Amino acid sequence: METKKKTVVLYNLIFPIWCLVWLPTWLWLILLPANYVIDRAVFTICGKKQNPELTKQFFRKHTWKLWLFGFLSDFIGSLLLLIPLLIPPTEEIAKHYNQTYFGKFMNALQFNAFSNVGALFYTLFAVAVAGLLIYVFDKRVLFKTGQFTKQQANKIALFMAIFTAPYLYLIPSRWIY
Repeated sequence: METKKKTVVLYNLIFPIWCLVWLPTWLWLILLPANYVIDRAVFTICGKKQNPELTKQFFRKHTWKLWLFGFLSDFIGSLLLLIPLLIPPTEEIAKHYNQTYFGKFMNALQFNAFSNVGALFYTLFAVAVAGLLIYVFDKRVLFKTGQFTKQQANKIALFMAIFTAPYLYLIPSRWIY
């Protein structure tokens, strides 16, 4: 009795840049510390401006929380970019995939958001959602430290959101691979 083996064919092994947060690879060895250093720098600059008496110990104690919530926000933003890719095309669209708006949108979303207006706006939406989440999470963490007023926590969280939002989502994959 002969059994047939199922074959798996991989048509595309180039991932969009925003998928890097989902795939633990050697790049995480660069991505995680770099992300922490950026968060630490922005937090230190903004924190010292709002409360000059803060110590290095304070920053060391709280930066990792902001970094962790920032990374969580990046995951959620990339999930927004992943969701459309999980929608299977209809049979009619699949026949002429690259000629349809759906196909062009999906390709642009994965490889170069600037090549399709809809994909660009959707990617900017994902960056904005991630930035908003960074703002909300950071504001809560900063106010709970007891070192900042609500207004100060708001300002620092806003700067953190603006300067640490995942703008990497916009980088075309061809620049990397």
